[in-house]
Amino acid sequence: MELSFFGATGETTGSCHLLKAPQGSILLDCGLFQGRRAEAWRRNSQFGFDPRGIAAVVQSHAHIDHSGRLPMLPAAGFRGEVHATPGTRDLCEIMLLDSAQIQVKDAEELNRRRARERTDRRWTSAALTAAASTGEPECLAHGPLPEHEVEPLYVEQDVRRVLRRFVSHPYGESFEVIPGVRGRFHDAGHILGSAWVELDVEEPGGTTKLVFTGDFGRPGQPVLRDPEPLCAADVYISESTYGDRSHPPFEDTEAELGLAVERLARRGRGRLIIPVFAVGRAQNLLYTLSRVFRTREVGQVSVVVDSPLALAATQVVARHTECFDQETLAEFAHFRAGGLFEKRLRFTESVEDSKSVNRDPRPLVVLAASGMLESGRVVHHVAWNVSREDCEILIVGYQARATLGRKLLDGAREVNLLGRRFLVRATITPLFGFSAHADREGLIAALAPHGARARTLFLVHGEDDQRDPLARALRERGFRRVETPDDGRPYSA
Repeated sequence: MELSFFGATGETTGSCHLLKAPQGSILLDCGLFQGRRAEAWRRNSQFGFDPRGIAAVVQSHAHIDHSGRLPMLPAAGFRGEVHATPGTRDLCEIMLLDSAQIQVKDAEELNRRRARERTDRRWTSAALTAAASTGEPECLAHGPLPEHEVEPLYVEQDVRRVLRRFVSHPYGESFEVIPGVRGRFHDAGHILGSAWVELDVEEPGGTTKLVFTGDFGRPGQPVLRDPEPLCAADVYISESTYGDRSHPPFEDTEAELGLAVERLARRGRGRLIIPVFAVGRAQNLLYTLSRVFRTREVGQVSVVVDSPLALAATQVVARHTECFDQETLAEFAHFRAGGLFEKRLRFTESVEDSKSVNRDPRPLVVLAASGMLESGRVVHHVAWNVSREDCEILIVGYQARATLGRKLLDGAREVNLLGRRFLVRATITPLFGFSAHADREGLIAALAPHGARARTLFLVHGEDDQRDPLARALRERGFRRVETPDDGRPYSA
């Protein structure tokens, strides 16, 4: 058995792992790389392997950094099946269609700007002063435009083609991935439908068992059940997003969110902007905000979820109450009874609905995608408000290197948005307790019991300052061989 990694090595985006078994090649996830525009385009537009040689894909969950390049596979010659849980298949449909739409719109906008602005031009000091006096978002400079016509990576037709290749399997069911390789999905407790993957690969010397964690969830998080314990295996591929960090208790996180809402209520104006992943994070935040509105003084504050994808995902999640834990079932009953939160919550759908949010003078909590502020409607909300002192931007999830969210967290005083440069006057508040990833203690607890038996552990989906300390800790706990792989290099498993 040989493994190669084509993303999420020393970083947290673009998960795509290639398993070469005697019977054929299998992809574990096929995610989109997120980061600087030029680098993201370069990395996403090529696979690093020949898709025609891939016999099947085993998809751990629907998040775009794990699924976002699936629509590119059929056009490149892939003819196999994509194995996933029913929840992952349903969420992939709405997420990939949304991704295609965003890419088309972003390409159109960039190409329109290229036609209008052939040369870079700087604003004068007088223009800056005039912009500040109008209350409009303060633009410092136009950013560089692409040199060539921009094409989307894929369109709706490509998404429809790959969706026809999905084959769904419930948790616990054994299925044939390809002849000689059997798989089984187990609840990973990360988002709806998320799974850690168990594969049995027939080799000349016997059967090798491989476990791929995907994104492994954390016990006690809102809405979903806790992750199932990992089984014994010969080879593990594990995420390491928070390999050297501990999460605060959810109770503390809920309290901090409540304080942020109360600060907005005291100001009586402005925004509390929360960039979210539309699937998973948005639903966890809505659950927690429901509790905040039920237990705290929130004045005239209302909540807007400005993401058609988050609306669609919330509807999917709401249909799967059999996946909820008991606490969530109780809170869901409060919500459906028509309490304060339900009356002050609204979802937007159209572009005009989205634009109207920025014209609303009332204090608003705005949830909008994407979670790393790299695309989607949240970019427009941040552009409109980042130079305003009555705005607070709550960063509630991991921010990969070079993303706008990471730059704000790192204290940037100026940021590029929509091809323009803005001063940062908003308050930037980190609140990482909402993470749906296991932290250092959770990963060690899940993996360490299997160290003595396993022959190899590969750590992926983590920046090196997180996965290297985790690698050391797991070697100390019995793993004989722990690899922190590089992109494209083959490893014997």
